[in-house]
Amino acid sequence: MIIKVRIKKGTVWTVLITAIITAVITSAVKDILYFVDAGELSYKMTAVTKMLKNYCIYDVDEDKMNDYALIGLTAAAGDPYTSYYPKDEFSSYKDSISSSYVGIGATIGADLENNQLVIISPMEDSPAEAAGLKSGDVIKAIDGTPYVAVQLSDAATYLKTGDEGTSVVLKIERDGKEFDITVKRAKIIKISVKSKMLGNNTGYIRITGFERDIKGESKNTYEEFCEHLEALKTAGIKSLVIDLRDNPGGDFDLVCKIADKLLPEGIITYTEDKNGKKEEVKSDAESLDMPMAVLINGGSASASEILTGALKDNKKATVIGTKSYGKGIVQSVFSFTDGSGMSVTTAKYYTPSGVCIHDIGIEPDIEVLPGSKKAISELSLSEDTQLQKALEVLSR
Repeated sequence: MIIKVRIKKGTVWTVLITAIITAVITSAVKDILYFVDAGELSYKMTAVTKMLKNYCIYDVDEDKMNDYALIGLTAAAGDPYTSYYPKDEFSSYKDSISSSYVGIGATIGADLENNQLVIISPMEDSPAEAAGLKSGDVIKAIDGTPYVAVQLSDAATYLKTGDEGTSVVLKIERDGKEFDITVKRAKIIKISVKSKMLGNNTGYIRITGFERDIKGESKNTYEEFCEHLEALKTAGIKSLVIDLRDNPGGDFDLVCKIADKLLPEGIITYTEDKNGKKEEVKSDAESLDMPMAVLINGGSASASEILTGALKDNKKATVIGTKSYGKGIVQSVFSFTDGSGMSVTTAKYYTPSGVCIHDIGIEPDIEVLPGSKKAISELSLSEDTQLQKALEVLSR
């Protein structure tokens, strides 16, 4: 039987449907030869669409077909941070990188080596922290559905797809044991900077993320940081601890502005794209002229590593704690007119000394293991061995 299918005006392609029907145990298969120039992807896509619409016994939504095709294209990059988002998912994705959204309040990442999802860090005062999620927890499944590294964007979207007050169950692996943790979604408003005075005229600033502002709800992290720093300077600080533990990162431009506030004239970081094009980010001559220490751990990632690397390589601060997470790549977000969009890894970033810390992390100048398994926000000074070491170093 010969069927002629018109794909494009002026062009006729021929489909040869053989009369041979092969019976197998679970299904019957009909061999179809479709004569299409394999190099013409648009023709092949059109042909597949027509075959599904004309011959598949199941109803197939054409918009969904297009979305899955685009999701597949970005998945071919093999990068969990490069993804296409349909309209409804893209809106949720944009919410997650803003200062306010509904979710569980945890940043998750992809462990490609072990093909698994991990909790980079739960946010302070978030449902994730309250439920007991910890940095380094492996996510085996969400609401009974298994997830692996390449499904990072799907998992992140699902965690935010639900109304405030709804719950989600995460199957977690920690220290070789698996168990379920139920987390209730809530409105997350990110207040990213806290500060206080410590002994010996030492100021303490904790940055939990580098967040953009939400009009009427929150300031961006740079504005918050400047306000806290000025208040501490007015109070008479002579040294400063910057706590970046469990800080999963955030906005590239904001962290560079904070680094500029602290560093003298020089390189903060530089990026390099796939074509080898380099772009340097530099600080001006104005700087914070006092001894500083930076606290990091395995939950310190991305933008927090930019700040750590800049301070360390410029010898402006002593880095204390444990090795950072190791995310040294930059994502750019592209929006389409129909409301869908993409996140694409467009560059690697490097510390001033020329090191890309992706999948490597930053080693502290002084390694100090945590003295407690409590969340950072719950530690008293007597329990916080890393902060104690910072105070010791700054007092010398």
